[in-house]
Amino acid sequence: MLLVSAMSDSTEARHPIRVVSQRTGLSAPVLRAWERRYGAVEPSRSEGGQRLYSDEDVRRLQLLATAVDGGRTIGLIADLGTHELQALIDEDRETPVQAVADAIAPDVDRVRTALRLIEEMRTEELEQYLMRTAVELRPHELVEGLMVPLLQEVGRAWQSGRIRPSTEHIASVAIRRFLEWISTTNQADLEAPLAVTGTPSGQRHEFGALLAGVVIAYEGWRVRFLGPDLPASEIASAGEKLGASMVALSAVHPRLDSRGVQEVLEVRRLLAPSIKVVIGGAGAEPYRDEWKAAGIIHPPSLSGFRAVLAVPGDAN
Repeated sequence: MLLVSAMSDSTEARHPIRVVSQRTGLSAPVLRAWERRYGAVEPSRSEGGQRLYSDEDVRRLQLLATAVDGGRTIGLIADLGTHELQALIDEDRETPVQAVADAIAPDVDRVRTALRLIEEMRTEELEQYLMRTAVELRPHELVEGLMVPLLQEVGRAWQSGRIRPSTEHIASVAIRRFLEWISTTNQADLEAPLAVTGTPSGQRHEFGALLAGVVIAYEGWRVRFLGPDLPASEIASAGEKLGASMVALSAVHPRLDSRGVQEVLEVRRLLAPSIKVVIGGAGAEPYRDEWKAAGIIHPPSLSGFRAVLAVPGDAN
């Protein structure tokens, strides 16, 4: 009888949102967003319509909050059970989050596994593997430790002839779907600042912009992907109409020529000064002085890009 009574108490909805906020450290807007967007818990309602949470709800929210503090993203862990959440928290406590300035070493084993799936054209398994890995790794580990080196290895394998063009194309479609899925999964609420990503005219390699979108979403921003190879006027028009706080461009390959540089500078000229313009990628690296003179941000790495996103109100 005592056990039954204790179980009943733990599932009885009796805590108002104010109490839950105090016990979890989560603000009322965050609690409502986690409930509405991710289904983290399903509180009942009083006769007056007030949210009421059970002890189990509070415990689950505490675990989710701890996991998020450890570097996880709510969109990827909201469906996990209590034991799975606790396992993630224990793992994160054993491996502290690295500082933004630290470089993330390639996750050699995971890169090798994903590359083997690509070489064998097992794209469905590749997508499933990447989705599982997205839950297992923290955001910076996924992007910098797996996705960046994986895309580099795919490029090298294609250039050397180790994988055929058809294999590379099929793998690209699967990776693109995964990156779009993870960006969508981690979209913030409507109150969050918006960033648009894409590539300037002449740049058809879109994965840099897609990876930027993943980083943007992980840092709590909303993100819209405009696509590759767009003229300055289209990029600027989209940024203004969508109310973006940032336009993030990628130039991976080939290196920007003089016309490409002018296109990026034109984006900056057309946009309001309050909208940040950021450009990354090896194709933009030689023009650091031009970007600085024009007020365009050129982070040296994805870690540096995260630092830019951490201060959305900073104009520089």
